[in-house]
Amino acid sequence: MPRPLMFAATAPAAVEAAARTLGMRIRLARTRRRIPLRHLAERAGVNHKTAAAVESGNLLTGIGAYLALIWALGLEREMASFLDPDHDAEGKQLELARTPKRARGKKGSMDADF
Repeated sequence: MPRPLMFAATAPAAVEAAARTLGMRIRLARTRRRIPLRHLAERAGVNHKTAAAVESGNLLTGIGAYLALIWALGLEREMASFLDPDHDAEGKQLELARTPKRARGKKGSMDADF
């Protein structure tokens, strides 16, 4: 028998809060559209209990279920900006720090193609 997943018990508080926030936002989008949870789950192709777990921010629910509900709500355009590399200021700074200060050609290669 497989061991039960322990991530939910050991997840950092920030991760738990982010999952709850995402679930609440999905629930708010659904209720604003006046879509019953069963209909949204059916539209997304997930079980009703899975959809309810997403809305509660359950950490053991797969990301595919979250994405399916977001798609079924018509909010997939919003996901395009999620973790956009252009908004990652720290990552850009780290990449810039690793960039060589000057360009060098490979040793022994003499490109005369202008």
